[in-house]
Amino acid sequence: MRKTFLIILLLVVAFGCNQKSENIYNDFSFNEMKAESIDIIIKLHDTLDSGRRSSDIESFAAKKEFNVSTDHQFDSFDKIFIDAEITGYCCCPTAIYSIQFINDKKEIGFFYVDTIQFKDKIRMYEGSFQYSYIIDKQKWNNFLNEIKTSEP
Repeated sequence: MRKTFLIILLLVVAFGCNQKSENIYNDFSFNEMKAESIDIIIKLHDTLDSGRRSSDIESFAAKKEFNVSTDHQFDSFDKIFIDAEITGYCCCPTAIYSIQFINDKKEIGFFYVDTIQFKDKIRMYEGSFQYSYIIDKQKWNNFLNEIKTSEP
């Protein structure tokens, strides 16, 4: 009986630590990608009527384009992640925004943003849906208002 209990306890600890270490790795790789970026391009796509998901969002014309290129803008981008919740796999969000991380004119990362799933939060997720960040919607909107916008 005691042996069975110890085996179960070890399995619970091992799987619990695996999820935590996966979140730490994902957060580290995302932060590393942000740090390596010299430009971030955020595009608002006209997808609300179609309800399409991220796999084909690029086929829609961008309604607005936001460029993050100054140190102040990068600092503002980092601040929206304060108190953000890191989640695991997320199924079937609806992409409204796309975010390209650029270094040396090459894309080093691509994320999507769902602003309609939650009333007061947004979900920023990577393309394979393996992890995401849940961010306060007001912080996101304040950030977008703070950076320069341009019509594509």
